[in-house]
Amino acid sequence: MTGAEQHPAEGDAGASMDLLLTAPRGLEALLTREAQALGALDARESSFGVHVRASAAVARALSYQARVPNRVLWIQAEAPLLDAEDLYRTAAAIDWPALFDVSRRFLVETSGHAEPFRDTRLAALKVKDAIADRFRAATGARPDVDTESPDLCVHVLLRASKVAIGIDLVGASMHQRGWRTPGVEAPLKENLAAAMLMLSGWPEQAEAFPALIDPFCGGATLLIEGLWMAAGVPSQWLRQRFAFQALSQHVEADWLAQRAAIDAQAKEGLKCLAVRGYGADHDARALAVARRHLQAARLSGFVELAQADARGYWPAAVRGPGFVVSNPPYGERLGQSRELMSLYRECGAFLRAEHAGSRFLILTMGEELARSTGLRAERVRKLKNGKLECLLLSGSVAPATQPAEAQGAPGFRRPGTEMVYNRLLKNLAKFKRWREREGIECYRLYDADLPEYAAAIDLYGDRVHVQEYAAPPSVDPVKAAERFDDLVHAVRHALSCPPERLYLKQRQRQRGQAQYTRQDQSGEFFVVSEGDARYWVNLADYLDTGLFLDGRILRRWLRAEASGARFLNLFCYTASASVAAALGGASSSISVDLSPNYLEWADSNLELNGIDPRRHRLEQGDVLNWLRRAQGEFDLIYVDPPSFSNSKRTDTVLDIQRDQIELLHLAMARLAPAGKLLFVTNLRRFKLAPELSEAYAVREVSAASIPPDFERNQRIHQAWWLRHKDD
Repeated sequence: MTGAEQHPAEGDAGASMDLLLTAPRGLEALLTREAQALGALDARESSFGVHVRASAAVARALSYQARVPNRVLWIQAEAPLLDAEDLYRTAAAIDWPALFDVSRRFLVETSGHAEPFRDTRLAALKVKDAIADRFRAATGARPDVDTESPDLCVHVLLRASKVAIGIDLVGASMHQRGWRTPGVEAPLKENLAAAMLMLSGWPEQAEAFPALIDPFCGGATLLIEGLWMAAGVPSQWLRQRFAFQALSQHVEADWLAQRAAIDAQAKEGLKCLAVRGYGADHDARALAVARRHLQAARLSGFVELAQADARGYWPAAVRGPGFVVSNPPYGERLGQSRELMSLYRECGAFLRAEHAGSRFLILTMGEELARSTGLRAERVRKLKNGKLECLLLSGSVAPATQPAEAQGAPGFRRPGTEMVYNRLLKNLAKFKRWREREGIECYRLYDADLPEYAAAIDLYGDRVHVQEYAAPPSVDPVKAAERFDDLVHAVRHALSCPPERLYLKQRQRQRGQAQYTRQDQSGEFFVVSEGDARYWVNLADYLDTGLFLDGRILRRWLRAEASGARFLNLFCYTASASVAAALGGASSSISVDLSPNYLEWADSNLELNGIDPRRHRLEQGDVLNWLRRAQGEFDLIYVDPPSFSNSKRTDTVLDIQRDQIELLHLAMARLAPAGKLLFVTNLRRFKLAPELSEAYAVREVSAASIPPDFERNQRIHQAWWLRHKDD
């Protein structure tokens, strides 16, 4: 054991303490340099962290000023660990009554893993019992445990077959600087942000680069750490009490004098600070949090914030060399990584165009995103941000080598991007008069017009929905990803689309209810218009969006036929057809679907359009079973089934090619003598059974039902009107 019987007087500069500094893995060398700069001696690394020897004054300086550590622990024991009793004996050998008074409240915390303790709560209990027993034997009393606001924290570090026990001199993790809003998620801890900056040479380069720039600033963590560092503000500047103040050997006068001297230098550093921070984020909520953080950190007057994306985030006066630091989004959600490739590339292009000569420091996840920036890193380090393996890129921003095109068009790195960009502009012009004439707000702008850039691009007002068609196995996945990146890059430029209004998905062959499977949990619904009809749409959570754009003419037909009609909508999905029929004057309607989620969505659509639910009803059920039991007649029926369905909610399996005869016979049995049935399917190889044409008057209307924006894809759906032959 080491340090168990050493209790130096805090005012004695000659005495020393055995300290252990902990930090995220990979930062040991940086931690050593920082500790040595603050006066620590005899640094050595171990599996626990970095061990140093320090006077009481240096220990206080480390606790108050150091930026990289998670904790500064005064080690009282370090020993082998074979079983639970080993831990008790090690802790009981420490003279706890000599360290703090029995009136002090304490807490025992554990970290790490060791074989004897599958549940680390048992390790904490053993140490707590040892402390209590040692106090009881010496004083006849025991100190209280306090899990909320203890005076001291005893920390137990477990590593395989070893244990270290120390007193946390700060009392909490040092990444908690005191300015962060409680409850706000921190994608980057403060001490890791400080380590990033120190590894890149900040703040030594602050004089050369007086603009500190973060284009993805979020809560302003990097900006605050960078400015505090440049001004010499200690990391724990806002902390009022430290655990070392509860130690028996602590001399408060020495500490107050030491803190006053450090704070005086910090205040002078802020007064003379020439560096200014510039932060941008597309999310107004993040910027509101950043403003609160800057105010708490006493830096409000030193940072300018802007709501903007990575394509142009500073006023012209700020452009030029600076120190660019960022922790951009990593993209762990469906489709995000490819979306982010385009975002990273545009950010890199903007830096090369407007901030050539700057230093950059970017933390990202994966080489693919790192390469997307187009920035040449001089140094790449591996760091862990929590549990995520990340890359820290640093270097100088080289100027752009390719000038922008004439008349303000963007310069593109690859010809494919320019091809897609030009096609999008062409299609925008092509559809302009049609959209204005018919009041079209939602439409398909691009549908694999260039076959190697295979995607469907739909506009829903000012939002863009991009569905990538899965590449065949013969296409190199890397090449496919590169092409999709080109396409997304072109979309953002041609449509001036910020990332928060861009939705990316991959469309593959679907089986059963897969086309209805939830992709995300954003709950991000918004309203779009089709004439005077309004619909709730969700572009994030499902492969389909709630409104089939290719059904625009079909809905118009149903509306025209609906006046005074009793309307039946089978496989109603979100009931957009029912809305059209009701607005067309249908006297009543029943909409049937198996999914309660989509019926809830349908109910919202009916309510949005002021449609009376007493006359226009929704019913949950398997359509075939519902038809077998149904009574009554309908003047207008709409049947738009999935191609294949094997939902868990029913024992039946629907294959529309196989089951079309039974389905349409059952539906026609409910059709009034003079009624009409509109049957639609999106199964490309569907063939209408000859038996149906023999039994009913059938008229195919597929070609007429395809709107102009789907003219490239004449097989997007097929459609037939059916009537009873007697009519």
